[in-house]
Amino acid sequence: MEDTKLIERAQRGDKDAFATLVQRYYRNIYNLAYRMTGNREDAMDITQEVLLRAFRAIGSFEPDRPFLPWIYRITWNICADRGRKIGRTPAEESMDDAESGASRIPSQAVGPDGELEKREAARILRDAIDQLTDGYRELIILFHLEGLSIKEISEVTDLKETVIKNRLYRGRQMLKKILEAGGLVWMA
Repeated sequence: MEDTKLIERAQRGDKDAFATLVQRYYRNIYNLAYRMTGNREDAMDITQEVLLRAFRAIGSFEPDRPFLPWIYRITWNICADRGRKIGRTPAEESMDDAESGASRIPSQAVGPDGELEKREAARILRDAIDQLTDGYRELIILFHLEGLSIKEISEVTDLKETVIKNRLYRGRQMLKKILEAGGLVWMA
């Protein structure tokens, strides 16, 4: 069933329709929260809080709009609020994160050695992204790891598209310097 129909049903109080939306977007919410916090427990807490807020606010959602940017907006706000209160938690290793990050880094190698190289490259990239300053790290995550468009990021963050493009460019430049300082060759 399409998101629009599920949202309309959820707005009329159909809890099963909302549960279907939760199943559909739970992983997206968790992954964004994890990438923003670097901590599994925080990401799980944030995900639960996002779902609770979304359930309470579903009545105000416009069904003709895309659901994912709206739910990412809630996630973004909760992560930002928590970040202001407690600071960024040191990153931890996660099997899910290593696999999802590794799948985004192209590799010519095949087999166990190639898989190890992909995981190491994903870890290095994740560590480099974690070194970016606030305002850049989140946009790099939303654009490059979560795959949101500039317009969707604008909806999530309330930033103008030109500001987002500018920060993405600067963020990539910072990322390049971080990786090159670590002895890696930047190939973009």
